[in-house]
Amino acid sequence: MGNFLKNLKFIPKPPTALGFILLLLAVFTLFQGRKYDAFKIKNIDTLFPGFYSHISNFAISYLIFAGIGYFWLMAGVPFKFIIALGIVLVICNFSYELFINILNTTDIIDAYYGLAGTIVAYLFLHISYKYGFKSNTPQ
Repeated sequence: MGNFLKNLKFIPKPPTALGFILLLLAVFTLFQGRKYDAFKIKNIDTLFPGFYSHISNFAISYLIFAGIGYFWLMAGVPFKFIIALGIVLVICNFSYELFINILNTTDIIDAYYGLAGTIVAYLFLHISYKYGFKSNTPQ
């Protein structure tokens, strides 16, 4: 593991690492609300009808984009490629939800939730890119 860390171009500052973990936990908690009442937010369906039937798209999009993007930031991948990944993810999400009905019911609301998950991940990645990493050069 030590050699792996030495090969990273950047390492997260402690608030960035904590933020990454807290956001993962928040998204996981929202996802668990689909099946377990203990994790459900009371009256969320009033504001967002069908919230828990669509939250999986939000969670999947967030987890894919934030997970890959965070690793790419540590590896020193240029941010334009991280943006491109987000765009590809949104295109795939809308394409799947609108045109592919294999193991899926066509549902534009699912695509919007996936878009929201991608946007939240993008905001975290952008802020992290600007302020949340330091060079991993030996002191």
